[in-house]
Amino acid sequence: MTSDSTTGHPTPQPHGTRQSLWRKLGGGSLSISLIVHAILLCLGVFWIFQIMPEEKTDVDFMPKGGGGGSPGVKEISNKKQRATMSVPNAPRMVAKGATSNFTLPEADPSSAMSSVGAPGGGSLSGGLGGSGSGGGRGDGNGKGFGSGKGPGLGGGAGTMNPFGMLDPNANALVGTFYDLKQNPKGRPSELGEKTNWDQIISGTREVVHHFVSRGWNERTLASTYYQAPQKVYQTKVFIPSMDAGSAPKAFNCNVPGSRWMVVYRGMVRPPHSGKFRFVGAGDDILAVRFNRRNVFDYGYESATGGFQIFSNMANLQEPEKAREFARKERGFSMPLPLQTYGYPGLSSHARQYIKGLGVGETFEARDNTDYPIEILISEVPGGFFFAYLLIEEVGANPAKTPEGLPVLPLFRLDGSEPAAGSAGPPFDKQAAPWRISRGSQVDI
Repeated sequence: MTSDSTTGHPTPQPHGTRQSLWRKLGGGSLSISLIVHAILLCLGVFWIFQIMPEEKTDVDFMPKGGGGGSPGVKEISNKKQRATMSVPNAPRMVAKGATSNFTLPEADPSSAMSSVGAPGGGSLSGGLGGSGSGGGRGDGNGKGFGSGKGPGLGGGAGTMNPFGMLDPNANALVGTFYDLKQNPKGRPSELGEKTNWDQIISGTREVVHHFVSRGWNERTLASTYYQAPQKVYQTKVFIPSMDAGSAPKAFNCNVPGSRWMVVYRGMVRPPHSGKFRFVGAGDDILAVRFNRRNVFDYGYESATGGFQIFSNMANLQEPEKAREFARKERGFSMPLPLQTYGYPGLSSHARQYIKGLGVGETFEARDNTDYPIEILISEVPGGFFFAYLLIEEVGANPAKTPEGLPVLPLFRLDGSEPAAGSAGPPFDKQAAPWRISRGSQVDI
Protein backbone atom coordinates (compact mmCIF):
# COMPACT_ATOMS: atom_id res chain seq x y z
CA MET A 1 0.00 0.00 0.00
CA THR A 2 1.03 3.66 -0.49
CA SER A 3 0.16 6.81 1.45
CA ASP A 4 -2.04 9.64 0.20
CA SER A 5 -0.02 12.83 0.57
CA THR A 6 -3.10 14.94 1.34
CA THR A 7 -4.81 12.75 3.91
CA GLY A 8 -2.12 10.49 5.13
CA HIS A 9 -4.39 7.50 4.70
CA PRO A 10 -3.06 4.60 2.78
CA THR A 11 -4.44 4.20 -0.85
CA PRO A 12 -5.64 0.66 -1.67
CA GLN A 13 -4.43 -1.00 -4.90
CA PRO A 14 -7.20 -1.99 -7.44
CA HIS A 15 -8.03 -5.68 -7.71
CA GLY A 16 -7.40 -7.44 -11.15
CA THR A 17 -10.41 -7.44 -13.59
CA ARG A 18 -12.21 -10.81 -13.71
CA GLN A 19 -12.14 -12.33 -17.31
CA SER A 20 -14.98 -14.42 -18.84
CA LEU A 21 -14.47 -18.08 -19.70
CA TRP A 22 -14.93 -17.26 -23.50
CA ARG A 23 -12.05 -14.76 -23.42
CA LYS A 24 -9.90 -17.13 -21.32
CA LEU A 25 -10.36 -19.73 -24.09
CA GLY A 26 -9.28 -17.26 -26.84
CA GLY A 27 -12.81 -16.59 -28.14
CA GLY A 28 -11.99 -13.13 -29.47
CA SER A 29 -9.38 -14.39 -31.91
CA LEU A 30 -11.63 -17.27 -32.94
CA SER A 31 -14.49 -14.87 -33.72
CA ILE A 32 -12.26 -12.71 -35.87
CA SER A 33 -11.00 -15.82 -37.71
CA LEU A 34 -14.54 -17.08 -38.35
CA ILE A 35 -15.64 -13.70 -39.71
CA VAL A 36 -12.61 -13.50 -42.04
CA HIS A 37 -13.18 -17.05 -43.35
CA ALA A 38 -16.88 -16.35 -43.91
CA ILE A 39 -16.00 -13.29 -45.98
CA LEU A 40 -13.49 -15.31 -48.02
CA LEU A 41 -16.05 -18.08 -48.56
CA CYS A 42 -18.64 -15.62 -49.85
CA LEU A 43 -16.10 -14.07 -52.22
CA GLY A 44 -15.14 -17.54 -53.49
CA VAL A 45 -18.75 -18.56 -54.16
CA PHE A 46 -19.38 -15.29 -56.00
CA TRP A 47 -16.27 -15.79 -58.14
CA ILE A 48 -17.23 -19.38 -59.03
CA PHE A 49 -20.69 -18.33 -60.22
CA GLN A 50 -19.14 -15.54 -62.26
CA ILE A 51 -16.90 -17.87 -64.27
CA MET A 52 -19.29 -20.84 -64.60
CA PRO A 53 -20.47 -21.16 -68.27
CA GLU A 54 -24.16 -20.88 -68.93
CA GLU A 55 -25.68 -24.27 -69.63
CA LYS A 56 -27.15 -24.52 -73.11
CA THR A 57 -30.23 -26.58 -73.72
CA ASP A 58 -30.82 -28.11 -77.12
CA VAL A 59 -34.31 -27.55 -78.46
CA ASP A 60 -36.13 -30.78 -79.22
CA PHE A 61 -38.01 -30.26 -82.47
CA MET A 62 -39.31 -33.80 -82.69
CA PRO A 63 -43.10 -34.04 -82.48
CA LYS A 64 -44.53 -35.57 -79.32
CA GLY A 65 -47.42 -37.15 -81.21
CA GLY A 66 -51.10 -36.71 -80.69
CA GLY A 67 -53.87 -35.52 -82.91
CA GLY A 68 -55.85 -37.10 -85.63
CA GLY A 69 -55.72 -36.66 -89.34
CA SER A 70 -56.11 -38.51 -92.57
CA PRO A 71 -54.75 -42.08 -92.60
CA GLY A 72 -52.81 -41.27 -95.76
CA VAL A 73 -50.73 -38.62 -94.04
CA LYS A 74 -49.84 -40.85 -91.11
CA GLU A 75 -49.14 -43.84 -93.34
CA ILE A 76 -46.71 -41.92 -95.52
CA SER A 77 -45.01 -40.26 -92.54
CA ASN A 78 -44.62 -43.54 -90.67
CA LYS A 79 -43.27 -45.33 -93.73
CA LYS A 80 -40.76 -42.56 -94.31
CA GLN A 81 -39.57 -42.91 -90.72
CA ARG A 82 -39.47 -46.70 -90.77
CA ALA A 83 -37.60 -46.76 -94.05
CA THR A 84 -34.84 -44.67 -92.53
CA MET A 85 -34.58 -46.70 -89.35
CA SER A 86 -34.92 -50.14 -90.94
CA VAL A 87 -31.17 -50.64 -91.32
CA PRO A 88 -29.42 -49.10 -88.30
CA ASN A 89 -26.22 -50.96 -89.14
CA ALA A 90 -26.08 -49.94 -92.79
CA PRO A 91 -22.46 -49.59 -93.91
CA ARG A 92 -21.03 -46.18 -94.47
CA MET A 93 -20.18 -45.15 -98.02
CA VAL A 94 -16.51 -44.87 -98.90
CA ALA A 95 -14.85 -44.00 -102.19
CA LYS A 96 -11.23 -45.10 -102.44
CA GLY A 97 -9.02 -43.95 -105.24
CA ALA A 98 -11.83 -42.09 -106.99
CA THR A 99 -10.73 -39.53 -109.53
CA SER A 100 -13.95 -37.76 -110.46
CA ASN A 101 -16.94 -36.22 -108.70
CA PHE A 102 -20.06 -38.31 -108.44
CA THR A 103 -23.17 -38.47 -106.33
CA LEU A 104 -24.13 -40.97 -103.69
CA PRO A 105 -25.87 -44.22 -104.69
CA GLU A 106 -29.62 -44.70 -104.44
CA ALA A 107 -31.02 -46.82 -101.66
CA ASP A 108 -34.50 -48.23 -101.77
CA PRO A 109 -36.57 -47.30 -98.72
CA SER A 110 -36.20 -50.85 -97.50
CA SER A 111 -32.46 -50.33 -97.37
CA ALA A 112 -32.17 -46.58 -96.93
CA MET A 113 -29.10 -45.25 -95.16
CA SER A 114 -29.53 -44.76 -91.47
CA SER A 115 -27.34 -41.70 -91.58
CA VAL A 116 -24.91 -39.91 -93.83
CA GLY A 117 -22.90 -38.85 -90.83
CA ALA A 118 -21.76 -35.60 -89.36
CA PRO A 119 -19.40 -33.20 -91.08
CA GLY A 120 -16.65 -34.04 -88.63
CA GLY A 121 -16.68 -37.77 -89.20
CA GLY A 122 -18.43 -40.69 -90.80
CA SER A 123 -19.61 -40.58 -94.35
CA LEU A 124 -19.43 -36.83 -94.76
CA SER A 125 -16.09 -36.75 -93.05
CA GLY A 126 -13.95 -36.34 -96.08
CA GLY A 127 -16.12 -33.76 -96.71
CA LEU A 128 -17.56 -30.55 -96.91
CA GLY A 129 -15.12 -30.44 -99.75
CA GLY A 130 -14.02 -33.77 -101.08
CA SER A 131 -12.96 -37.23 -100.15
CA GLY A 132 -9.84 -36.52 -98.15
CA SER A 133 -7.43 -39.06 -96.82
CA GLY A 134 -7.27 -37.41 -93.40
CA GLY A 135 -7.17 -34.47 -91.30
CA GLY A 136 -9.95 -32.00 -91.89
CA ARG A 137 -9.54 -28.31 -92.59
CA GLY A 138 -6.71 -28.68 -95.02
CA ASP A 139 -4.52 -31.71 -94.52
CA GLY A 140 -6.72 -34.04 -96.53
CA ASN A 141 -7.02 -34.12 -100.28
CA GLY A 142 -10.29 -32.22 -100.24
CA LYS A 143 -11.28 -28.77 -99.04
CA GLY A 144 -13.27 -30.03 -96.15
CA PHE A 145 -13.76 -30.21 -92.47
CA GLY A 146 -13.63 -33.99 -92.17
CA SER A 147 -11.04 -36.30 -90.76
CA GLY A 148 -11.48 -39.46 -92.74
CA LYS A 149 -12.54 -40.89 -96.04
CA GLY A 150 -16.08 -40.48 -97.26
CA PRO A 151 -18.36 -38.48 -99.52
CA GLY A 152 -17.62 -34.82 -99.09
CA LEU A 153 -19.08 -31.71 -100.59
CA GLY A 154 -16.82 -31.68 -103.59
CA GLY A 155 -13.80 -29.58 -104.37
CA GLY A 156 -11.32 -32.40 -103.95
CA ALA A 157 -10.49 -35.69 -105.58
CA GLY A 158 -13.25 -38.20 -105.07
CA THR A 159 -16.93 -38.14 -104.43
CA MET A 160 -19.17 -35.08 -104.35
CA ASN A 161 -21.99 -34.74 -101.90
CA PRO A 162 -25.22 -34.58 -103.90
CA PHE A 163 -26.37 -31.39 -102.17
CA GLY A 164 -23.47 -29.38 -103.61
CA MET A 165 -19.83 -28.31 -103.38
CA LEU A 166 -18.12 -25.82 -101.08
CA ASP A 167 -15.99 -24.14 -103.75
CA PRO A 168 -17.52 -20.69 -104.44
CA ASN A 169 -15.66 -20.56 -107.76
CA ALA A 170 -17.60 -23.51 -109.12
CA ASN A 171 -19.69 -23.00 -112.23
CA ALA A 172 -22.82 -23.82 -110.31
CA LEU A 173 -26.06 -22.64 -108.79
CA VAL A 174 -25.78 -21.12 -105.31
CA GLY A 175 -27.59 -23.19 -102.67
CA THR A 176 -28.96 -21.79 -99.41
CA PHE A 177 -30.33 -23.87 -96.53
CA TYR A 178 -33.25 -22.74 -94.36
CA ASP A 179 -34.33 -24.45 -91.16
CA LEU A 180 -38.04 -23.73 -90.87
CA LYS A 181 -38.09 -24.95 -87.26
CA GLN A 182 -36.11 -21.91 -86.04
CA ASN A 183 -36.23 -18.17 -86.38
CA PRO A 184 -33.09 -16.22 -87.39
CA LYS A 185 -31.98 -16.10 -83.73
CA GLY A 186 -32.15 -19.86 -83.33
CA ARG A 187 -35.31 -19.95 -81.23
CA PRO A 188 -38.21 -22.25 -82.17
CA SER A 189 -40.43 -20.77 -84.86
CA GLU A 190 -44.19 -21.17 -84.90
CA LEU A 191 -43.72 -24.18 -87.18
CA GLY A 192 -40.96 -25.55 -84.94
CA GLU A 193 -43.26 -25.52 -81.92
CA LYS A 194 -45.86 -27.74 -83.60
CA THR A 195 -45.99 -31.33 -82.32
CA ASN A 196 -48.95 -32.78 -84.23
CA TRP A 197 -47.95 -34.58 -87.44
CA ASP A 198 -50.85 -33.21 -89.47
CA GLN A 199 -50.06 -29.69 -88.31
CA ILE A 200 -46.37 -30.16 -89.11
CA ILE A 201 -47.11 -31.35 -92.64
CA SER A 202 -49.76 -28.76 -93.42
CA GLY A 203 -47.72 -26.01 -91.77
CA THR A 204 -44.57 -26.79 -93.77
CA ARG A 205 -46.56 -27.03 -96.97
CA GLU A 206 -48.08 -23.63 -96.22
CA VAL A 207 -44.67 -22.02 -95.66
CA VAL A 208 -43.29 -23.40 -98.94
CA HIS A 209 -46.46 -22.49 -100.84
CA HIS A 210 -46.34 -18.94 -99.49
CA PHE A 211 -42.73 -18.61 -100.65
CA VAL A 212 -43.18 -19.86 -104.23
CA SER A 213 -46.51 -18.14 -104.82
CA ARG A 214 -45.14 -14.73 -103.80
CA GLY A 215 -42.11 -14.39 -106.00
CA TRP A 216 -39.50 -16.64 -104.36
CA ASN A 217 -38.35 -13.78 -102.12
CA GLU A 218 -35.46 -15.20 -100.11
CA ARG A 219 -34.93 -12.02 -98.13
CA THR A 220 -38.37 -12.44 -96.59
CA LEU A 221 -37.59 -16.10 -95.96
CA ALA A 222 -34.26 -15.25 -94.29
CA SER A 223 -35.91 -12.66 -92.07
CA THR A 224 -38.36 -15.26 -90.76
CA TYR A 225 -36.36 -18.50 -90.54
CA TYR A 226 -32.84 -19.60 -89.73
CA GLN A 227 -30.45 -19.45 -92.69
CA ALA A 228 -27.30 -21.57 -92.55
CA PRO A 229 -24.16 -19.43 -93.05
CA GLN A 230 -22.62 -22.15 -95.23
CA LYS A 231 -23.50 -21.99 -98.95
CA VAL A 232 -23.06 -24.87 -101.38
CA TYR A 233 -22.72 -24.87 -105.17
CA GLN A 234 -24.82 -27.27 -107.21
CA THR A 235 -24.39 -28.45 -110.81
CA LYS A 236 -27.21 -31.01 -110.90
CA VAL A 237 -30.05 -32.43 -108.83
CA PHE A 238 -29.55 -36.17 -108.57
CA ILE A 239 -30.00 -37.04 -104.89
CA PRO A 240 -30.64 -40.75 -104.22
CA SER A 241 -32.76 -41.90 -101.29
CA MET A 242 -30.97 -41.10 -98.05
CA ASP A 243 -31.49 -39.88 -94.51
CA ALA A 244 -33.23 -36.51 -94.66
CA GLY A 245 -30.75 -35.30 -92.04
CA SER A 246 -28.05 -35.37 -94.71
CA ALA A 247 -29.20 -32.00 -96.05
CA PRO A 248 -28.54 -29.91 -92.92
CA LYS A 249 -25.24 -31.73 -92.40
CA ALA A 250 -24.21 -30.85 -95.94
CA PHE A 251 -24.60 -27.19 -94.99
CA ASN A 252 -22.71 -27.71 -91.71
CA CYS A 253 -25.97 -27.15 -89.83
CA ASN A 254 -26.66 -29.40 -86.83
CA VAL A 255 -30.45 -29.66 -86.80
CA PRO A 256 -32.91 -32.56 -87.17
CA GLY A 257 -33.75 -33.57 -90.73
CA SER A 258 -37.30 -32.30 -90.98
CA ARG A 259 -39.01 -29.04 -91.93
CA TRP A 260 -36.11 -27.71 -93.99
CA MET A 261 -35.82 -26.05 -97.40
CA VAL A 262 -32.95 -25.53 -99.84
CA VAL A 263 -33.08 -22.98 -102.68
CA TYR A 264 -30.57 -23.15 -105.56
CA ARG A 265 -30.36 -20.00 -107.65
CA GLY A 266 -28.42 -18.72 -110.66
CA MET A 267 -28.42 -17.80 -114.36
CA VAL A 268 -28.23 -20.49 -117.05
CA ARG A 269 -28.07 -20.91 -120.82
CA PRO A 270 -29.42 -23.85 -122.84
CA PRO A 271 -27.05 -25.89 -125.02
CA HIS A 272 -29.18 -24.80 -128.00
CA SER A 273 -32.48 -23.10 -128.70
CA GLY A 274 -35.62 -25.15 -128.23
CA LYS A 275 -38.70 -25.94 -126.20
CA PHE A 276 -38.10 -27.89 -123.02
CA ARG A 277 -39.84 -29.29 -119.96
CA PHE A 278 -38.49 -30.60 -116.68
CA VAL A 279 -39.11 -34.17 -115.59
CA GLY A 280 -38.49 -35.17 -112.00
CA ALA A 281 -39.73 -35.70 -108.47
CA GLY A 282 -38.78 -34.89 -104.90
CA ASP A 283 -39.52 -36.48 -101.58
CA ASP A 284 -41.14 -34.41 -100.31
CA ILE A 285 -40.94 -31.32 -102.58
CA LEU A 286 -39.13 -30.38 -105.80
CA ALA A 287 -40.12 -27.17 -107.60
CA VAL A 288 -38.49 -25.11 -110.38
CA ARG A 289 -38.97 -21.52 -111.49
CA PHE A 290 -37.48 -20.70 -114.89
CA ASN A 291 -37.34 -17.16 -116.23
CA ARG A 292 -39.59 -16.02 -113.34
CA ARG A 293 -42.28 -18.57 -114.16
CA ASN A 294 -43.16 -21.67 -112.12
CA VAL A 295 -42.72 -24.51 -114.59
CA PHE A 296 -42.31 -27.61 -112.41
CA ASP A 297 -43.63 -28.89 -109.08
CA TYR A 298 -43.74 -32.57 -108.27
CA GLY A 299 -43.25 -34.82 -105.26
CA TYR A 300 -45.35 -35.88 -102.29
CA GLU A 301 -46.41 -32.29 -101.57
CA SER A 302 -47.16 -29.45 -103.99
CA ALA A 303 -45.31 -26.17 -103.51
CA THR A 304 -47.24 -24.18 -106.12
CA GLY A 305 -50.67 -25.69 -105.42
CA GLY A 306 -50.37 -26.02 -101.67
CA PHE A 307 -51.93 -29.50 -101.48
CA GLN A 308 -50.88 -33.14 -101.09
CA ILE A 309 -50.00 -34.75 -104.39
CA PHE A 310 -49.82 -38.39 -103.30
CA SER A 311 -53.38 -38.36 -101.92
CA ASN A 312 -54.72 -36.69 -105.09
CA MET A 313 -53.24 -38.94 -107.77
CA ALA A 314 -56.67 -39.95 -109.10
CA ASN A 315 -57.67 -36.29 -109.39
CA LEU A 316 -54.42 -35.50 -111.18
CA GLN A 317 -54.30 -38.36 -113.68
CA GLU A 318 -57.88 -39.31 -114.56
CA PRO A 319 -58.88 -36.93 -117.40
CA GLU A 320 -62.35 -35.95 -116.16
CA LYS A 321 -61.27 -35.47 -112.55
CA ALA A 322 -58.12 -33.68 -113.68
CA ARG A 323 -60.06 -31.06 -115.63
CA GLU A 324 -62.21 -30.28 -112.60
CA PHE A 325 -59.17 -30.28 -110.33
CA ALA A 326 -57.34 -27.87 -112.67
CA ARG A 327 -60.18 -25.37 -112.37
CA LYS A 328 -59.95 -25.59 -108.60
CA GLU A 329 -56.15 -25.57 -108.23
CA ARG A 330 -55.17 -22.86 -110.68
CA GLY A 331 -51.83 -22.22 -109.02
CA PHE A 332 -50.54 -25.75 -109.62
CA SER A 333 -47.74 -25.45 -112.18
CA MET A 334 -48.00 -28.95 -113.71
CA PRO A 335 -50.08 -29.69 -116.83
CA LEU A 336 -53.15 -31.83 -116.22
CA PRO A 337 -53.94 -34.65 -116.72
CA LEU A 338 -50.61 -35.37 -115.10
CA GLN A 339 -48.11 -37.48 -117.03
CA THR A 340 -45.60 -39.61 -115.11
CA TYR A 341 -42.65 -41.86 -115.98
CA GLY A 342 -42.39 -44.82 -113.62
CA TYR A 343 -38.75 -45.78 -114.14
CA PRO A 344 -37.84 -49.14 -112.53
CA GLY A 345 -34.68 -47.57 -111.07
CA LEU A 346 -36.78 -45.48 -108.69
CA SER A 347 -37.66 -46.72 -105.23
CA SER A 348 -40.76 -48.86 -104.88
CA HIS A 349 -42.09 -46.22 -102.50
CA ALA A 350 -41.91 -43.52 -105.20
CA ARG A 351 -43.42 -45.77 -107.85
CA GLN A 352 -46.26 -46.76 -105.54
CA TYR A 353 -47.30 -43.38 -104.17
CA ILE A 354 -46.42 -40.81 -106.84
CA LYS A 355 -46.08 -43.10 -109.87
CA GLY A 356 -42.48 -42.08 -110.61
CA LEU A 357 -41.32 -38.79 -112.10
CA GLY A 358 -43.75 -36.05 -113.16
CA VAL A 359 -43.64 -34.15 -116.48
CA GLY A 360 -43.72 -30.35 -116.16
CA GLU A 361 -44.87 -27.38 -118.22
CA THR A 362 -43.24 -26.55 -121.57
CA PHE A 363 -41.06 -23.44 -121.77
CA GLU A 364 -38.83 -21.93 -124.43
CA ALA A 365 -35.13 -21.07 -124.15
CA ARG A 366 -32.79 -19.56 -126.77
CA ASP A 367 -29.10 -20.18 -127.23
CA ASN A 368 -26.68 -17.50 -125.97
CA THR A 369 -29.38 -16.08 -123.71
CA ASP A 370 -29.21 -16.02 -119.92
CA TYR A 371 -32.23 -17.10 -117.90
CA PRO A 372 -32.75 -16.92 -114.13
CA ILE A 373 -33.54 -20.24 -112.52
CA GLU A 374 -34.45 -21.29 -109.00
CA ILE A 375 -34.72 -24.90 -107.82
CA LEU A 376 -36.34 -25.70 -104.47
CA ILE A 377 -36.10 -28.95 -102.53
CA SER A 378 -37.74 -29.52 -99.17
CA GLU A 379 -38.32 -32.21 -96.56
CA VAL A 380 -41.46 -32.07 -94.45
CA PRO A 381 -41.86 -34.71 -91.70
CA GLY A 382 -38.40 -36.29 -91.80
CA GLY A 383 -37.30 -39.82 -92.61
CA PHE A 384 -35.64 -40.22 -96.00
CA PHE A 385 -35.28 -37.82 -98.91
CA PHE A 386 -34.60 -37.98 -102.65
CA ALA A 387 -34.74 -35.62 -105.64
CA TYR A 388 -34.11 -36.11 -109.36
CA LEU A 389 -34.36 -33.50 -112.11
CA LEU A 390 -34.14 -34.39 -115.80
CA ILE A 391 -34.99 -32.24 -118.81
CA GLU A 392 -36.86 -33.21 -121.97
CA GLU A 393 -36.69 -31.37 -125.29
CA VAL A 394 -40.10 -31.22 -126.93
CA GLY A 395 -40.02 -32.85 -130.36
CA ALA A 396 -36.81 -34.80 -129.73
CA ASN A 397 -36.67 -38.54 -130.27
CA PRO A 398 -34.76 -39.95 -127.30
CA ALA A 399 -33.79 -43.57 -126.80
CA LYS A 400 -36.24 -45.72 -124.88
CA THR A 401 -35.93 -48.07 -121.93
CA PRO A 402 -37.19 -51.66 -122.29
CA GLU A 403 -40.41 -50.40 -120.72
CA GLY A 404 -40.80 -47.82 -123.49
CA LEU A 405 -39.92 -44.79 -121.30
CA PRO A 406 -37.69 -42.00 -122.68
CA VAL A 407 -34.03 -41.85 -121.66
CA LEU A 408 -33.70 -38.09 -121.02
CA PRO A 409 -30.75 -35.81 -120.33
CA LEU A 410 -29.95 -35.02 -116.72
CA PHE A 411 -30.36 -31.31 -116.08
CA ARG A 412 -26.77 -30.39 -115.25
CA LEU A 413 -24.30 -27.58 -115.65
CA ASP A 414 -21.13 -29.61 -116.16
CA GLY A 415 -20.10 -32.98 -117.51
CA SER A 416 -19.95 -34.82 -114.20
CA GLU A 417 -22.21 -37.80 -113.70
CA PRO A 418 -23.66 -39.69 -110.74
CA ALA A 419 -21.72 -42.68 -109.47
CA ALA A 420 -21.61 -45.65 -111.78
CA GLY A 421 -24.30 -48.07 -110.75
CA SER A 422 -26.31 -45.53 -108.76
CA ALA A 423 -29.98 -46.43 -108.72
CA GLY A 424 -32.38 -43.82 -110.00
CA PRO A 425 -33.83 -42.81 -113.34
CA PRO A 426 -31.69 -43.52 -116.42
CA PHE A 427 -30.40 -40.52 -118.33
CA ASP A 428 -28.69 -39.67 -121.60
CA LYS A 429 -24.97 -39.43 -120.78
CA GLN A 430 -24.08 -37.96 -124.18
CA ALA A 431 -26.38 -34.94 -124.00
CA ALA A 432 -24.71 -31.54 -123.82
CA PRO A 433 -25.10 -29.86 -120.42
CA TRP A 434 -26.64 -26.47 -119.85
CA ARG A 435 -24.22 -23.67 -118.95
CA ILE A 436 -23.99 -21.35 -115.98
CA SER A 437 -23.56 -17.64 -116.55
CA ARG A 438 -21.00 -16.87 -113.84
CA GLY A 439 -21.18 -13.12 -114.32
CA SER A 440 -24.86 -13.24 -113.47
CA GLN A 441 -24.65 -15.69 -110.59
CA VAL A 442 -27.35 -14.83 -108.08
CA ASP A 443 -26.78 -14.82 -104.33
CA ILE A 444 -28.44 -13.19 -101.33
